[in-house]
Amino acid sequence: MEWEFAQINLGKLVMPILVILGWYIADRIVVNLTRKLFEKGISRVENGQTGHLEGHERSYRIKRLETLKGLVTDLLRWGLGAVAFLTLLSTINVNIMPILTGLGIAGLAISLAAQNIIRDFMNGIFVVVEDHYAVGDVVKIGEYFGVVEYFTLRTTHLSDLDGNYIIIPNSRITELVNATKYWSQAQVVVGVSYDTDIRKALGIMERVGRDIRKDFPDKVRDEPQVQGILSFDASSISLRALIRTFPGEHWFIGREYRLRLKEAFDAEGITIPFPQMDVWIRSPEGFRITGQKTSA
Repeated sequence: MEWEFAQINLGKLVMPILVILGWYIADRIVVNLTRKLFEKGISRVENGQTGHLEGHERSYRIKRLETLKGLVTDLLRWGLGAVAFLTLLSTINVNIMPILTGLGIAGLAISLAAQNIIRDFMNGIFVVVEDHYAVGDVVKIGEYFGVVEYFTLRTTHLSDLDGNYIIIPNSRITELVNATKYWSQAQVVVGVSYDTDIRKALGIMERVGRDIRKDFPDKVRDEPQVQGILSFDASSISLRALIRTFPGEHWFIGREYRLRLKEAFDAEGITIPFPQMDVWIRSPEGFRITGQKTSA
């Protein structure tokens, strides 16, 4: 009798330990297996084993897989933890049915009190399902603009140009701008003086655009378009060029194009003007002393 009682008590002590140990082992196995599966998929995309993909398409798929890897890993860990917790309660003779019933009632109360949190998760699900953005994309959410560093179903984490780390609840994502989704475009507007040979200036802009595409075929997607005269301004004629690039490359291409265009204009004697005004100085008697031109 005493031996049977000791066996029962020993079982009550051992079972919870086995449940915790089993949860830990399962957590390690599932997490590592999930990560390895996603990393294998990422490696296949990087090595071109999933078919012929352009550079930007390959980069996009990798970012998508990286985002899903973190989400799936978190969901599996939470699921395993919940199952282990309920199993642990049953091993110590705790009736989990009232707990589950209580959780249902409590869930209803919590859902009413925590609508923003629920909205966070719902918006996070829509972001994933509809593929709004992925880790590594450059996005504008409300007043914030930066790179997506981390994403969960509840929050989106950004880093801006100043190095600020911004955490945004997904429920606040009502308007979204993704600057690196399918393609990007560098818009370059330059002003030239009114005495400039406009056709010559446009020809130089087209030549610089062709050189840019030739030198950076992995960044420039289409032939640059020089649209011509954009507007007649107070002290200059504005010309515009559009350069369509692969996602996220428009900032670099725009800077490089402006640099080369300035060098080309200088070599051809084309002036990029700046505002000026004539200042007339008169004596108290109203006689003009001198007239000179100064920069404003």
